[in-house]
Amino acid sequence: MRASFACLFGSLIAMAPMAALAEPPHFELKSGDRIVLVGDTMIERDQRYGYLETLLTLLHPDKDLTFRNLGWSGDTVGGLSRAGFDPPEAGYRRLIEQIHAARPTVLIVCYGMADSFDGEPGLARFVSGLNRFLDDVADTHARVVLLSPIACDRPSPELPDPASHNAMIERYARSMAEVAQSRGARFLDFFRPTRDREAHAPITDDGVVPNEAGSRFLAGVIVRELDSSAPREVPHVESKGPHFRITRPTLAVLGDGTDHPLIDTSLVVKATGLSPGRHELRIEGRPIASKTAEEWAAGVSIGDLPDRDRVERLRAAIHAKNRLFFHRWRPQNITYLFGFRKHEQGNNAVEIPRFDPLVEEQERAIARLRRPVGRECELIRLEGQAGS
Repeated sequence: MRASFACLFGSLIAMAPMAALAEPPHFELKSGDRIVLVGDTMIERDQRYGYLETLLTLLHPDKDLTFRNLGWSGDTVGGLSRAGFDPPEAGYRRLIEQIHAARPTVLIVCYGMADSFDGEPGLARFVSGLNRFLDDVADTHARVVLLSPIACDRPSPELPDPASHNAMIERYARSMAEVAQSRGARFLDFFRPTRDREAHAPITDDGVVPNEAGSRFLAGVIVRELDSSAPREVPHVESKGPHFRITRPTLAVLGDGTDHPLIDTSLVVKATGLSPGRHELRIEGRPIASKTAEEWAAGVSIGDLPDRDRVERLRAAIHAKNRLFFHRWRPQNITYLFGFRKHEQGNNAVEIPRFDPLVEEQERAIARLRRPVGRECELIRLEGQAGS
């Protein structure tokens, strides 16, 4: 087993050692990909923050990527949460129907947390259900990525010690890795990174459900493992005179998602050939920083850039799109529109497809905002200030 792969999966500390796994299949996003996320609370909650979608969108501005989130809180691989007032098997049928309706080319699947509370007796049932699920979505021909559950943490001393349950989650994560290997799918281990990370602020609200910091952290884990082209540091811009143009290929930088930002609009500007004195950097006429010629020649870190607002507008458009799509596929009064009480208000179901053009409008905004914008820059010598 290659060392790089060992770093990805590691040797789990479950009751028995994890079997040796083959190197994971190559993964690459393609233009036109429809990335469908399906799973439990962790997936549904990602709509609230949108870090994964924002990060992948920024990293691939030239690829027309579409994202659809089908997460459902508390869901199991058998679609139990989707059953509503119907028998459990109806929830599973809805799960498979929803995935086919979303037409994925990439399917990111995260189950196991809710299932893990069934303990050791439920493990074989979980593995069987996961294989059944993958069989039933195989006709989509989507490239599958399996995400393990995260490790439970203890954000406050009032909560129980999660050690015993983490041992069970580890068993479920190991089983997911083995299923992925047997089926040629990618597997990403969320358990080890969340269990072993150094002490920081809590990444869950309650020990189980990721908060905003957790959403950032997990988005970074996914992209670091799936996208080897993602930059790890802010870019450096060099100029041999006072006039230059900045066109950043991406605003995404893979920090750790907690102490270092995943999305960083800063850069380092190094300019030589300037006359002695202080020079003010202006980007499209906006004053940014004032430094001496010597400081510019050494390189100056610039953090307050116009792209910051563009990124926030992109995230806002992604959030709006996800909210509208949620109402499209999972309206709040679904029982009255499509369920056993549709005889009362089912006539209003005709309004649901009206969300489609609203979703498309936000996706057009996302397409505009994801593309890099060239910035005209100028270093202006400040008169009467010969030095620092």
